[in-house]
Amino acid sequence: MLANLHAITTVQDTLITQSARRNVQKLASAVGLALNIQPGRGLVMVLGAGSERNNQEALESWVAQTLIDHDLLPTRETIPLLIEALEAILTQWQEDATW
Repeated sequence: MLANLHAITTVQDTLITQSARRNVQKLASAVGLALNIQPGRGLVMVLGAGSERNNQEALESWVAQTLIDHDLLPTRETIPLLIEALEAILTQWQEDATW
């Protein structure tokens, strides 16, 4: 009986994790679209942890970490906050790059 409960909990945790991951991917896509982030690798070192292969993966990592840092759920209501935060990071990065 206990083993069955553990298996059910593991399945539920997996489903929640998969659902949250999909929501993070959707949020990252929405933010990328709103800020016209192009395909490529230019943002991997700015937003990512370093293991990401492209801008989309870097954006997904950044969104996930930002949600954790601000204790937010991956819902569409967070899109304006994410856009504002990413704009600030990219603006600062551009200003630093021009010096």
